[in-house]
Amino acid sequence: MTDRLAVTRTRPGRLWPAALLLLALLRPHWVEARDSAVPAASHAPAMVAPKTVAGAATETAATATTATTATRATTAAAEATPPCPAASAARWQAIVPGVWIWPGAAQEIGPGNLGQVASQILLRDGHRAILIDPGPSLAHGQLVRESARCALGLTITRVLDSHAHAENVLGNAAFAGAQIEASAATVAGMRARCPQCLASITQSAGAAALDGTTVRLPEASLRPGQQLASDSGRWQMMEFSAAHSDSDLVLWNEDQRLLIAPSLVYQGRIPELAQGSLLGWLAALRQLHRLRPDWVLGQQASRHAGLAGTPANSSGLAASHGYLCALAQGVIGALELGRSANEASEAPELALPAYASWAGHAERHGFNVQRAWRELEPHWMNGGELDCAPLD
Repeated sequence: MTDRLAVTRTRPGRLWPAALLLLALLRPHWVEARDSAVPAASHAPAMVAPKTVAGAATETAATATTATTATRATTAAAEATPPCPAASAARWQAIVPGVWIWPGAAQEIGPGNLGQVASQILLRDGHRAILIDPGPSLAHGQLVRESARCALGLTITRVLDSHAHAENVLGNAAFAGAQIEASAATVAGMRARCPQCLASITQSAGAAALDGTTVRLPEASLRPGQQLASDSGRWQMMEFSAAHSDSDLVLWNEDQRLLIAPSLVYQGRIPELAQGSLLGWLAALRQLHRLRPDWVLGQQASRHAGLAGTPANSSGLAASHGYLCALAQGVIGALELGRSANEASEAPELALPAYASWAGHAERHGFNVQRAWRELEPHWMNGGELDCAPLD
């Protein structure tokens, strides 16, 4: 043994290449084992029992496995949850807690807006919601229903039709299982006119927009003076029987100072007098103005002109009153100048250039002039007065 050690010490060069070769062969396996090992202090004494180390390693592995399993479960749940495109398409605007409006487009009905020119309004009642006016079609009603569910967490269980016009009520078809209600006059108007108005809006908005839409009549259960409970407080129902139509539903929340008048309040779009009364509409607007609302929800949402710092013509009440008064004053002015109904369409008093930029001016203003003339001529001849003082 002594001789061998002596030889090794005196002739190291013979063994050194072999040692290097052996190290080169073993190094990849050593590097792999070193990289996969749990880091530890290489010179620390083994103060922990082997089974305790094993337990710690097992706990670490179990924690990692649990985290991985949870991540996979979350990913799987997310993949299993169907997407909600209605949420991204929704245009709900919060007004006060528990009240939302999807404003109508200030445009004429056409393929670009798919007929959605009237507003939809939601009132929360716990996890349920009351919808005022479902819109112009089955497709839009479905979008309203699904967006309320996935964007706001609400199930629409009750639908109120404000009046019998296609752009407001044909979305009833999307709410199977919901309670759909209106006034008796609105039900009668829908029964009489909706087959024709469905054909008309299909022609204007396009067949694709109205695909699958059918007329679904509501129950004739709404009456003025009824109370409606919701998370935003109690609402009082009002009905105007000769204004925009033969029955216009209005809701008033005194605590919130919030007025909902879908059929009476227009902004940027010429009002429609086809089934209405100009004098009755003006009287309704003045009555609603006396409530002194903070918010007015009509075709769109607006702050009322009576609020400090709010321009006088910025609210829907003021805008609608302004157009209808200008129309009435124009007719009275033309009558006082001795003009006849045949001259009305060319009368400069009735051009109303201030409203020429409103949607529907070319389509409806001339018709409104004729309707207003027929109503106001006997009123003027009998000495009737016209109250068109500005809404303060």
